[in-house]
Amino acid sequence: MNLFVYYKLIRSEHPSLQIKVQVMQAELRAQFPTLRTELMKRPDTDATGHETWMEIYDLADIDINVFREALDQLALNANFPQPRRNEVFITV
Repeated sequence: MNLFVYYKLIRSEHPSLQIKVQVMQAELRAQFPTLRTELMKRPDTDATGHETWMEIYDLADIDINVFREALDQLALNANFPQPRRNEVFITV
């Protein structure tokens, strides 16, 4: 199961966001040893100058409810851009 978290931001308003996400993902990997993470963004901004970023979490055998609680709390503590939209996909 994969959890995709995406959000929009103006990069100049969040200059240290990449580092904050990397630190958060490292904390999550420490808490959930089987977790695999990735951080991506669209190559271009939208018409309003916003970038779209996506955090990807490969949950494998991790309880999604426990994981989401930890993820949401860390993102809230780090003051990440809101709203953060979540989508779950499973292998067909």
